[in-house]
Amino acid sequence: MELPTADDSTQAETTRSARVRSGFVGPYAAILGRDGAWRFSLAGWFARLVRSTAGISTILLIAAHGQSYAIGGAASGAVVIGAAIAGPFWSRAADRLGQTRVTPVALVALTVSAVLLLLSIQFDLAPWTWVSASFLIGASAIDAGALVRARWIHLLAGSDRRRGVERHTALAFEAVLDEFTFVIGPPLVTIVAAAANPVAGFLVGVGATLLGGVALVVQRRTAPVPSRVHAPDAARGFRAWLPAGVLGLLPSYVGVGLIFGSVDLTAVGISRDVGTTAIAGILLAVFALGSVTSGFLFGVIGARWSVLRRLGVSGAMFAVVMPWFAVVGAPLTFAIVSFCAGLATTPILIASSSMIETLTARENITVAMSWPSVAMSVGVTIGAAMSGAAIDHGSSYGGLWVPLIAAALVALATAVNVLVRGRRRAAIPADGRP
Repeated sequence: MELPTADDSTQAETTRSARVRSGFVGPYAAILGRDGAWRFSLAGWFARLVRSTAGISTILLIAAHGQSYAIGGAASGAVVIGAAIAGPFWSRAADRLGQTRVTPVALVALTVSAVLLLLSIQFDLAPWTWVSASFLIGASAIDAGALVRARWIHLLAGSDRRRGVERHTALAFEAVLDEFTFVIGPPLVTIVAAAANPVAGFLVGVGATLLGGVALVVQRRTAPVPSRVHAPDAARGFRAWLPAGVLGLLPSYVGVGLIFGSVDLTAVGISRDVGTTAIAGILLAVFALGSVTSGFLFGVIGARWSVLRRLGVSGAMFAVVMPWFAVVGAPLTFAIVSFCAGLATTPILIASSSMIETLTARENITVAMSWPSVAMSVGVTIGAAMSGAAIDHGSSYGGLWVPLIAAALVALATAVNVLVRGRRRAAIPADGRP
């Protein structure tokens, strides 16, 4: 019998490695290789950067001017509220009039709002003007993530299985990019603010969004056709703003927001106990690492499942993992549970986005994809408030009962959605269509 040589073993290992790369990297390479795909996805990543940087950069601006962190926190909260209120309006306009007409208006509004904030601080106007300008910044920050997802769905339109799998992969990829936005954005503006000044840090986020927005606007060929052109008789009124089926998925996004708010505040509290602010960034990076990892994996593995199964599995995983925060009492255990929580977070976001995609008419897809950001903003605000109050009256780990509420909320929403869709015999196949 001829024994395998070293060259044979090396070749076999190379073949196995190639299969692994093809299995997990191939689907992403395939969709990004489509005409114009990587360009609008990259532009969209930069265009959404201000949503992750405006809050922290506003706090740094106001704190550097000698004001309290309470005023900075109010301004940061105003950014979130502005984005939550105005986001669906921008997205609805993009559906009706087209991205290439609406996005430039939003970019001009963002520029004016940013200038107003800088001037109000520079000339030491009343603090309420700072908060008002911060609200306008949030309100003018169009949801670039929703715009890009609408482009993917337009580019990968079709009812066959292959197209459905590609859409799932694209939505998973964008979920990972969302995570990278919050991993890279806040540390970047903080570093720039420390190395130069807070104004420079603020302008980095705003400038990146303006450049990304312009790059997105000039890519007209991949933009969806406005609904007033291809679907003049499309539904209007409440259902056009909040399409059927989307409302039932929003509690899951609120639950995810609760986790974000609680983990953020707890990480800051732990860094205070340890005596170094760097530990907060490390702990949040561990959570983000888990999120990014599971996003890439779920984008490939989940493509083989029906949309309903994706939702059920991811919701169950979220509900099982999050209660483990209740046993955390040290930085190391917090880091371990945070990594596992990150692994359980992105799949529920991807699965819910896939469900929204299957339930929404194409002429309303952008506004449908903007509601998750609104729901998560609500969750983050509530989660941070509850955790902050608990930390102030107890230990840095006092707010980790909030994940228990998040787990229950996601579990309930998932169970209701799976049962309702199942009873309607809506076992949606992997091609992504009901």
